[in-house]
Amino acid sequence: MKLPSDRRAVEAIPLRLMIVAVVAAMSVLPAAQALETLKTREFLARASQQLDDIVGTADVLSVEGPGSVRTLSLDFTSSGRVGFASIDVGDLLEGVNSTTIVLRLTNGGTLIRTISNEGIGISTRDGGSLHLSSARFELRMAAQYEGGVLWILAEVL
Repeated sequence: MKLPSDRRAVEAIPLRLMIVAVVAAMSVLPAAQALETLKTREFLARASQQLDDIVGTADVLSVEGPGSVRTLSLDFTSSGRVGFASIDVGDLLEGVNSTTIVLRLTNGGTLIRTISNEGIGISTRDGGSLHLSSARFELRMAAQYEGGVLWILAEVL
């Protein structure tokens, strides 16, 4: 659109600027929502990968046997609406959740991973689940053999 070269241009410029401002203002909300969705996807992908790292480490320790130790630096922080609420690693060795890692999210959702070797449980030194509500921590995992049972000790450093 070409502006007229006479006095009508004085009226056309403010109108065009107003139209541009309205269109720009209307695009801010969808852009903000897209950014929020991107932050949520990034957090969920990172959290899922870290849960897989915990499960993979437990599987490796079960193959390596007693005395094997690994330490994982985990960071479940999020800048989006969906974030870390808590994590439960393992359970009583005889418990139904001894092979699971449960990550609870701030929106009420959960991410769950299970160790592929069902004969190997994860537990704390006192025989329960490791419950953490801190989004950043160092998880030490060690293969233990007690009473004829191989299990993974989970503790925070």
